[in-house]
Amino acid sequence: MVSYHLAMKKGIIFITISLLALACETGKIKTDYNTVLWYSQPAQFWNSQGLHLGNGFFGATFFGGTEREVFALSEKSMWTGGPANGDWERAGVNPEAKAILPMIRKAIVSGKTRLADSLVINDFFGKSDLYGHFTSIGDMVITFSGHDRVISDYKRTLDLSNSMGSVQYHVNDVHYSREYFCSYPDRVLALSFRCSEPAQLNFSIGFDLIQDSAFTAVHGNTIDARGFINGNNRPFQVTAVINNEGGEIIESDSAIRVQDANRVDIFLTIATDYQMKYPDYKGEAPENRIATVLQNIESMSYDQLKQKHISDYRSLYDRVKLEIAGDPASEKLSTDQRFRLLKSGGTDPGYKNLAFNLGRYLIISSSRPGTLPANLQGVWNTFNVAPWAGNYQSNINLQEIYWSCGPVNLPECQQAYIDWIENLSISGREIARRVYGTEGWVSHTIGNIWGHCAPMGGIQWGLYPVGAAWHCQHVWDQFAFTQDMEYLKSQAYPILKDASIFWLENLLPFQGYLISAPTVSAEHGALRTSEGLNPAFHDFRSRDYEYNIPGVYQDVEMIYDLFTNTSQAAQQVGEDDFADSLLRVRARLLPLKIGKYGQLQEWYEDIDNPECHHRHIAHLYSVCPGTQISPVTSPGFSEAAKKALEMRGDGRFPEQELASGGNWARADRMWCWTRLHEGNRANKILTELLTEEGFENVTTFQHTSYDWERDDLFKENDSMFCHFQLDATASIPGCIAEMLLQSHLNEIHLLPALPDEFPAGKVAGLKARGGYIVDMVWKNKELENATIHCYKDKPLPPIRIRETLIRPEDTRKINFIYDLKMH
Repeated sequence: MVSYHLAMKKGIIFITISLLALACETGKIKTDYNTVLWYSQPAQFWNSQGLHLGNGFFGATFFGGTEREVFALSEKSMWTGGPANGDWERAGVNPEAKAILPMIRKAIVSGKTRLADSLVINDFFGKSDLYGHFTSIGDMVITFSGHDRVISDYKRTLDLSNSMGSVQYHVNDVHYSREYFCSYPDRVLALSFRCSEPAQLNFSIGFDLIQDSAFTAVHGNTIDARGFINGNNRPFQVTAVINNEGGEIIESDSAIRVQDANRVDIFLTIATDYQMKYPDYKGEAPENRIATVLQNIESMSYDQLKQKHISDYRSLYDRVKLEIAGDPASEKLSTDQRFRLLKSGGTDPGYKNLAFNLGRYLIISSSRPGTLPANLQGVWNTFNVAPWAGNYQSNINLQEIYWSCGPVNLPECQQAYIDWIENLSISGREIARRVYGTEGWVSHTIGNIWGHCAPMGGIQWGLYPVGAAWHCQHVWDQFAFTQDMEYLKSQAYPILKDASIFWLENLLPFQGYLISAPTVSAEHGALRTSEGLNPAFHDFRSRDYEYNIPGVYQDVEMIYDLFTNTSQAAQQVGEDDFADSLLRVRARLLPLKIGKYGQLQEWYEDIDNPECHHRHIAHLYSVCPGTQISPVTSPGFSEAAKKALEMRGDGRFPEQELASGGNWARADRMWCWTRLHEGNRANKILTELLTEEGFENVTTFQHTSYDWERDDLFKENDSMFCHFQLDATASIPGCIAEMLLQSHLNEIHLLPALPDEFPAGKVAGLKARGGYIVDMVWKNKELENATIHCYKDKPLPPIRIRETLIRPEDTRKINFIYDLKMH
């Protein structure tokens, strides 16, 4: 069992006083407790104990062995498959789809669901020949000699406040230190190896590569790994430059040996020829990109690069600081002890403060402007075929990764996602025209780096025409938080408008209202029984299982949200007539219904069953991230939403679904309870997420019955493989932020869902929609004081403390500072 000690103070991960002194001495970095993940032994499993470094372009997971250090290397454009580039059939377009669509829709509204399902599977879905998957480069392996003696004082750390990794240990009387960081501005992974005695650094460096065509070449102090991505022959290159102080460098065909050095600095960069540019997605050759990177850093020392990296990273990370009053006794324990304490039913608010900071760290490290957005694995992958293909799963997972960006003021990190959506809309217009025969743009469940957005795959998850509508929620929210009018006019509004145009042309009359069809409520259908449809048996294999059930509320709620947001955007840019037309059609959408159990219905027909514990809660979109249901504006529907959540359950139900229903599903429920102002229930789920779906390094995982060609990775009870997945972990900061501040109802709501476990604390830098910045202190579960940074010439929105609506002049607890400027 790995043991790593962690204390908590001032919203950062840190470990021991001796380590703090060491960090300050070696790195000249001032830091606090609760800023560093720390281990007393090397890692054993990549999933549960590897520490992640990333710069948005590529990632490196290090394990911290003494005799052997391994860096799992990945780059986000390492994808198989390829773009349509005019060959739309291989990119998922069924040439019969447009002609068959009216027959499918007629079958759905006529109640002939099985016929509709058959037509979708056989004549509407396309082939996924070019889709591909996220793949890995492999490992960089550093093997040390002279380390087969007594090892003591081992420490492996990840300093979240500075985005720095390190390893410290003694071999007999010699102290060895390693320091690592992954720089976004300079696009390098930088490593520094040092020892307390001269001429004691002896190691070799080489690559263990996954791609079939890859080879290694050595030139002086440079080692290259080059090759072509399996299946599409797109080139990639990894280059590491080794600079030694003292000793010598010895070359071989496939490795470099460092002998008798005092200090060694290594600078590594990775590139492919990918560029997110429709239609061929090709850019500069990787060797040219790498040459530019190395030329730019040639005159810079390791320490200069390090300070530049820290300054860049902290410009984002330091925007928000959270301090939750915790238990001093728990905070003296190692993190694995704290993990077990939490798992056994104990309480440790500081552990959640740690998760808050780790989530922000991972977002910053995996998604930056000019990079691809984070996928299911963020930017970290040690698999040839990443779990679930590492895809941009767009029926909650991709969106969940980015839910935190607004509340914790990281719009730059979400910009990578927005740019990807803009590119996707180009292919989406082709899919709208070729598959649906209409204008506008559309996308479905799965996405990749090549612009694929056609309906394809299994009917449970592949038939999801509201993918673009959900993407657009983030496009609008980016403006809501930043108030950037230039962004709205030039990028956001065209995306929103065309997505709305698609639905203006594709809504279908049903029971006097409008619905979408064909569609499936995310991965959920119902079994046809003698007593009617029953959705409780959602993973039961049968010919009588039906999916195209008419009146899917998931779609209705997302289209309602899309029309609402696009209408507001249209008003902002002066297109009032289009804004009004959206609201008129919105009024004709199928209205929400409450069923026989008092639950918010998932379909128009009241078929929900209390025994159904499906992983998705798609019909709760209207609670989160939508705004249609809230205790403030619609208390009746809020109670119905709570009933629906109760029926689904908080956790995982393996008797109903073996492999799924893991971290992201719990996070979805956690957010909904937070929006319903039930902080204790949300916090209960957060605890379960961090323990039952959590590793000891505070990341969370998804279950799968597949080993993804790496059966050495973490398994639970020798039956389930548990792989790291970014979605839920990245969503934790935003959810905790919304326990303290909500702004989705055009008001500033302070402490709306504060759990009892957080009786006292303070936070600085939270962002509210409208662009406001909010600082707060609370004690005894009540607001002590707050500061709201406002605009000089913009009226304040309504303000609510707990459940009480106030006027600014009626409280002495809030200080207003008019220091914000409009874009």
